[in-house]
Amino acid sequence: MTYSITRRQLISYGIAASFTPSLAIAGSQIRRQSTLNLPPKARISEVTDQYWGVSVTDPYRWMEAQPKTAEWENWLKAQDVYAREILAAMPEQKSILKRLEYYSSDVDQLRYVMPAGGKLFIYKSLKGEQTYKVFMRDSATSSDQLLIDPSVGRSPSEAPASLDFFSPAPNGKHIAYGISIGGSEKSTVFIKDIASGSSVEITSLFSRGTGWSADGKYFFYFRVREDAVATNADFTLHSSCWMHELGTNPKNDLEVLRAGQTPDGASMPDDLPMVTGAVGSEWVLGLCVLNEFDINLVYVAKAVDLYAGKPQWRQIAGKEDGIKDVELHGDHVYVLAKGKQSNGEIIKIKAAKENINTGKVVLAASDRVLNSMSCARDGIYVIDLHHGKAGLHRIASNDQVQAVKLPQTGSVWGLYTAADEAGAWYNMDELSSPGITYKVDARDLSSRRYDFVRPSARDFSAYTTTRIQAPSRDGVKVPLDILHHRSIQLNRRNPVLMIAYGAYGDMLDPGFNPKNMAFLDAGGVIVYAHVRGGGELGRSWHEAGKKARKHNTWRDAIDSAEHLIKLGWTNKKHLALWGTSAGGIMVGRAITERPDLFAAAIGEVGIFNALRFELTPNGAGNDAEFGTIKKEDEFHALLNMDAYHALKDGVRYPACMLLTGANDMRVEPWQVGKFAARLQAASTHAPGAILRVDYESGHFAASRKKGLEKTADIFYFVLHSTK
Repeated sequence: MTYSITRRQLISYGIAASFTPSLAIAGSQIRRQSTLNLPPKARISEVTDQYWGVSVTDPYRWMEAQPKTAEWENWLKAQDVYAREILAAMPEQKSILKRLEYYSSDVDQLRYVMPAGGKLFIYKSLKGEQTYKVFMRDSATSSDQLLIDPSVGRSPSEAPASLDFFSPAPNGKHIAYGISIGGSEKSTVFIKDIASGSSVEITSLFSRGTGWSADGKYFFYFRVREDAVATNADFTLHSSCWMHELGTNPKNDLEVLRAGQTPDGASMPDDLPMVTGAVGSEWVLGLCVLNEFDINLVYVAKAVDLYAGKPQWRQIAGKEDGIKDVELHGDHVYVLAKGKQSNGEIIKIKAAKENINTGKVVLAASDRVLNSMSCARDGIYVIDLHHGKAGLHRIASNDQVQAVKLPQTGSVWGLYTAADEAGAWYNMDELSSPGITYKVDARDLSSRRYDFVRPSARDFSAYTTTRIQAPSRDGVKVPLDILHHRSIQLNRRNPVLMIAYGAYGDMLDPGFNPKNMAFLDAGGVIVYAHVRGGGELGRSWHEAGKKARKHNTWRDAIDSAEHLIKLGWTNKKHLALWGTSAGGIMVGRAITERPDLFAAAIGEVGIFNALRFELTPNGAGNDAEFGTIKKEDEFHALLNMDAYHALKDGVRYPACMLLTGANDMRVEPWQVGKFAARLQAASTHAPGAILRVDYESGHFAASRKKGLEKTADIFYFVLHSTK
């Protein structure tokens, strides 16, 4: 659907490596070249909270203060200065940077292709450019026309602008898009008339587009309340979806769905309301989404009633149904549900009178894990995963399920269709092979290759992927994807970086990244551990890594690391672990539970202080994943997964590099800062951790340059810390 965020957008997995027995040894060599002997100490000012009879003391609560204090800003800046001096002094810097530039210098990068109105809208970044742009290709000319360039009007000295989303109208005549500055994700939303080239600002409130009416006359967008304060915990509560009629003043836009105020009273204040229509349908969908991953509620209404400002919303699916995706096709709604079947099933519902319990199952549950779907004129296309192997199927209009003939092995992603066009666009890649774009021919379900970007001239044939399963302590098998050079030897001395996530039921599927090869060229190995909490093996896999069962996430990572050592891939002195965002829980608790197992750890924009996360602007709704301090059993689960409070004085922790973006709205920088301060104070070796801050980015790197710099710094650190 148009509200969907692709895997390449939603989760930014960098790729790093691993290398020195500890930062203490490395630091003794580096600090002689640094103007700083140690990172600046953070002031300790203890605050003790009582939770359900348990006292929890927080030594760095002052870092959370809003508005931000000069003390916090100065300490954070000094930490960044220290970290960058440490990184600049590492001897690996020049060689790794040279290899990174070699692999990325000739590469155009394509994210996906979206069809609409007989045109193709292509989201890509060309060689040497810093931002992704939207191009339009008309089938009549086969030439690309630049439509949206977020860098226009900004000088190189200013923080980079990013495109947060774009959504073409079904007739291809207009395109909506959102732009934010410095990775903040605080979008200003515009609608562009493609023929005239003129754009109209719709709203400057934190917003996202959610869809269009079938005729392209109305645009729907989510936004926060007008009185919402970005630093408050209630920032996204009671948000709403609005309808804009093209050619009218945005001040006259109508609110059509509000969180916590649906007619049946089922919506909660922390839901994110979204609305969309579809070509060929007299209906519209209303969705209440949680955390961009789970669809709590699905409603339908007559489109004509909505346009009149009087929608009669009728609920057809609820939270208990485990809805992962929804498509509107004519008079039917298709839902991908995992409430009753862990691997998912697809149910066809008559919009006029049925619900999920009375609809028809058109794709029954099997050993295939259903991932996502998209509606075309000839049917519904569905991505699935079978024992780690991707598949693509079509549910035809007669409900017959047919397999698409995939042209290669690897991951299938970037699935986009148009409801009034036959066939589907998708991408395929492997960890060791660049992505290729294909279109399905609806007649025989074959696929044709399209080159929307220039293929890289680099030779990647020397690299390959090995897939194994690691036994966890309770007998569960954890899938591992190992990216390595074909000539690798299992000599127990390879620098290994293991990356894991394990949250929200999301699949860890980062795809091909040419920068990874710089690490492999240095003798390294990159391992993706599909730990519990993710969705690789269905809803049960996700449920096994939530709340009171969250310990399975980091213990799967620990057990996978030990299995790699047992097989001879590496040893403790050459092993590093990386966690990003919600993966901060995984890496933080893995190194606090088994500090002896890893030589280095990377914590990027991570949740380290889980007890306090629900009190942040992005915390609303995350109780469904992690729990809430308002419930006794869930408080204990949160305390158990809180890496900040798990740190103990006098322990030799791995060398740690922590990263944050100053403009991060998803995970507040103090989440990372508090963990860094406590780790520096607790560890037996100095400095214990370095804290790198990107002042021009947020949760994600704001430009290709920023992303390359981040990857380079991580590579330096890990290679140096595990050699």
